[in-house]
Amino acid sequence: MHQALRAKLEEILKISDEDWKTFESILYTLEVKKADYILKTGQICNGIYFLREGAVRTFYLKDGQEINTSFNFENDFLREIESLANNQPSEKYIQAIENSKLFYIEKSKLTGLYQQSIFFQELGRKILEQLAITEQKYSALLAANSPKERYLHILKNKPELVHRIPLQHLASYLGISRESLSRIRKRVS
Repeated sequence: MHQALRAKLEEILKISDEDWKTFESILYTLEVKKADYILKTGQICNGIYFLREGAVRTFYLKDGQEINTSFNFENDFLREIESLANNQPSEKYIQAIENSKLFYIEKSKLTGLYQQSIFFQELGRKILEQLAITEQKYSALLAANSPKERYLHILKNKPELVHRIPLQHLASYLGISRESLSRIRKRVS
């Protein structure tokens, strides 16, 4: 059950059996149904998640419209970093868009591991670096590309978005209307 998480951690940093047992001891298992919220605006994000199965989205509301900022699938880490780091209420939602299974790592327990070992400090730093790089790539995609180029980038680099994400969510993520996305898809097909 925990093998996918260990494999993901091994991609980041080699982990000994002893360190793995320590890390495994702080994991909680969560199951959420499609449309359930993992985090709502106003709540404080008190940990990080590892998506074992399913799909989730992160979004915020602007003038009553949902603006999707990320999608996560199997073997992804997720969190709401500003809330987590500053211990303040989240301005974003994290919602399951498929029935999902996650591991949850409570911030206080993770902080305890950081104090216990330099290895866990480095592991935590590398995980956060990867998450920051992902966010930076998304920002660059929006800033430097036309809607058509964004869609073509998704088709080439993240085809699971096209196959697993509802059209209205994908359009929001790409910063365009659903109608514009439909027109782009017809032209590209």
